[in-house]
Amino acid sequence: MKKFLTINNLGWAGVILLQGATLPSMIGRLLNPESAALPPLTMVLMVWSGLACYLARAIAQKDMVYITSNGIGLFLNSVLMAMIILPKA
Repeated sequence: MKKFLTINNLGWAGVILLQGATLPSMIGRLLNPESAALPPLTMVLMVWSGLACYLARAIAQKDMVYITSNGIGLFLNSVLMAMIILPKA
């Protein structure tokens, strides 16, 4: 049981690290819209598509760590896509 908890905690740490990777560019763009660069749309679309595939697999396997991680990732990448596609206000 202790080994499972350690592995599970490692998975949650991965969630924080991986999903936190998109936050600096999003926050920078929100704080300074004129100078903050965003990643290319093609990259964000590919990441979003991969996360959607991973989410479908995680749901089928009932894996809460990956369901949570991929759900958060899809949301953050959707926000990032909107920031790239939609014109500045």
